[in-house]
Amino acid sequence: MDESVKLQLYFKENIEWENQKFFFRYTWKKHLTELKKAIIYTVVCLVLGFLPLKAIALGPVSIIFKYGSFLFIGYIILLIYQYFNAKIKTFSLIEELIENLRREDEVSFITLYQNSITIKNPFTTINCVWSKVTYKIVDQYLILSMLNDKINFVFTESEFKGQDYTILLDFLQQYSKKEN
Repeated sequence: MDESVKLQLYFKENIEWENQKFFFRYTWKKHLTELKKAIIYTVVCLVLGFLPLKAIALGPVSIIFKYGSFLFIGYIILLIYQYFNAKIKTFSLIEELIENLRREDEVSFITLYQNSITIKNPFTTINCVWSKVTYKIVDQYLILSMLNDKINFVFTESEFKGQDYTILLDFLQQYSKKEN
């Protein structure tokens, strides 16, 4: 017999908003690392291309550093533009999602089986086998990735009642893979 455990999720607007903001910052962290690298490369290229350093006589190679610095400046501008553009679009989608969840009367559930997990909210139902599920705990947030990181859910303990959060963690530890 395939027994299941059904966990109810309680919608709280503030928690949902914080979860979504956290996930946006989490996903953009690697891009901001890329931005830091680009800034460092730009400074190095600017120094080698434009400052007359007597100890390092680069000659015509300094022209390559001059043009390289302009390419890196363009790359920095592109990364900054993408960040703010994604932030504006994401936050407007989050507001729309929260508004839709506020209007719906249905409750969200997580159903745990021995061979799969099902997450049902008022808009979708997603079922996935455990081999395609990974999880990661960052600070107080639990990031549940399904279908090889194509669909992500963010949970905190305050969204669950009683021991439901620990039950979910036990199932995840037993049947899925933990990311580092």
